[in-house]
Amino acid sequence: MIDISNLPVAVRQVAAFAKRDFRDWRTYKTQMITQVITIAIGILSWAINAMYRNRPVPEYDTDYISFLIVGLVIGNLVMPISQGLERRLNPWTLENIIMTGISIPVFVAGQIAWPYIFSLITFIPQLLIGIFWFGVKLRINPISTALAFVISAMILLGLSMISVGFRLVTKSTDPITWTINTLQQLLAGISFPVQFLDSFLPGISSLSWFLPQTWVYHLWRLSMLKAAAITDPLIQIEFLKGFIFALILFPIGYKIFKWGLNRAKKDGTLGWF
Repeated sequence: MIDISNLPVAVRQVAAFAKRDFRDWRTYKTQMITQVITIAIGILSWAINAMYRNRPVPEYDTDYISFLIVGLVIGNLVMPISQGLERRLNPWTLENIIMTGISIPVFVAGQIAWPYIFSLITFIPQLLIGIFWFGVKLRINPISTALAFVISAMILLGLSMISVGFRLVTKSTDPITWTINTLQQLLAGISFPVQFLDSFLPGISSLSWFLPQTWVYHLWRLSMLKAAAITDPLIQIEFLKGFIFALILFPIGYKIFKWGLNRAKKDGTLGWF
């Protein structure tokens, strides 16, 4: 058994956040049950929808149901990284937590720890249902998938920190990340390939590649549906494009989050929402 007293202070602090959030989650039994049911219904509805209109997706050498299920994988393994921070920005506890002297990296990691652990727990049965019940076909390259995870985590966490940083100061949703998140529903290729947009308006899919979330879905699907090898020069270019977004957004997000936090402290409005 691991003796947590021997772990670094920062790790124990993050674990404390996760333990607190887990206790809160299991305390509300109705919420716990409905959350699990919602997840089950979600994968069922996606899969039935895909079977009803299953068609080839030549961009990734796969079929539509496999395309959709990888989108679900992204929703479980990557999205909680950004959603955990945004949704858990709590005006009733934020000020007290920050006053304890917790560092910003520990605070960020602590806020996303339990949502991410829960997503990992529910991810495996969802994936198994997709493979054995609905015939999902995956061709996974482990190295590319791991790299896609790192890049997408940096992109989404960067966007999340930008949003939270502005919210700490303005006490309302910032228009920049709101616009990006709204556009992703249509342009990022969540439930259909971005190339399909050209069927309605030729050339509109070009706009999709300016959205950072598009690269999240694209890199994961290359890695899990085409077994894209990072040694392939064409794949290297695709990953490099995604990495540029990550390299820009993550440090900017951290600086804006730090600025917003310090500004709210200075103005005495940290707990105002």
